[in-house]
Amino acid sequence: MEQMARFQKIRTRFDNSLFLTIEEFRKGKDHQGLDGLFNSMDDLECLLEINRSFGAQKMKLDGLLPILQELCERIKNKDIVGMTDLLEFTLYPMVKELTGEDGNENCQAG
Repeated sequence: MEQMARFQKIRTRFDNSLFLTIEEFRKGKDHQGLDGLFNSMDDLECLLEINRSFGAQKMKLDGLLPILQELCERIKNKDIVGMTDLLEFTLYPMVKELTGEDGNENCQAG
């Protein structure tokens, strides 16, 4: 039960952080956007770890890796608009689907 509460807390923080990151990039505040992006990626890593600890092997992570690779490429190329679009329209919806709409669909213990 404690893991579920932790998952929910991190998921909420991820949602908020990624949303604010996207807003910062859209406003041209790239420095703040990058800080938010790094925080979001830390939270994403935690979400995936917690999900795995719940035995949620069914998560379809195959699509996540190419998105993260594309994100790295856009960061290297300093393509802020492309990066922001990828975060908003691809990564965010996919993570939302992977973690479940209400934050616990894929976190059922055993």
